[in-house]
Amino acid sequence: MSRRALSASAVALGVALGLALVARAQGPVAAPPPAAAPVAPSPNVKITIITVPSQKGVQVMWGKKRLGVVAPHQPLILQRPRDSGPLDLIIKCDGFVTVQTRAYTFADTKLAVKLTPVDQKNTLLGYRAEVPPEPDAGVPPPPSAAPPPGVAAPPPGVAAPRPDSGTR
Repeated sequence: MSRRALSASAVALGVALGLALVARAQGPVAAPPPAAAPVAPSPNVKITIITVPSQKGVQVMWGKKRLGVVAPHQPLILQRPRDSGPLDLIIKCDGFVTVQTRAYTFADTKLAVKLTPVDQKNTLLGYRAEVPPEPDAGVPPPPSAAPPPGVAAPPPGVAAPRPDSGTR
């Protein structure tokens, strides 16, 4: 064997012995502490409702049932049984667009509801302008009425055809 090979094996042996001594000096590896027992969830959940901007007289409804009023700068906190199903809530306030939202009961929930003034409802996603009603609403004009512009009147003595009459 050459000197280089002997030197390399001596270094490798020294490193292995050093690692073994360090491991023995530390002692046996301690077991991790036992995990804490899981805490059972409470039978009720809290649903916290706030409105932006904070307004006076904001009513929270569940169908026709009034659940409460959100006071200015204070949330409305509802307690419901856990996993009792979703709540379809209606948030109403005078001068603002009514908001319909859903709250779930599988965990504590915090709802922040943005109130939009009625005069700014066109800024909401999905807004459609109201279509003005037509004055006749599809009702045919009375027989004594003049024909619409651009349509010739029938000659005197000839009765105007009825709109529902036709050849079959």
